Amino acid sequence: VKTIEPDKDIFEAAKQFLDMKIRRFPVLEEGKLIGQISQKDVLKAVMKLSRNTW
Repeated sequence: VKTIEPDKDIFEAAKQFLDMKIRRFPVLEEGKLIGQISQKDVLKAVMKLSRNTW
């Protein structure tokens, strides 16, 4: 199972989604499941960042 770390940069996370063509990743911290993140979550975060930088 492919996973993602909770402290991963949002742009690195976006790249991981694009590279692996997966819609959701479990989020693990110290080997324990703490949540999940979706492509939509990442897209919303990137859009929020881009609005704040204009």
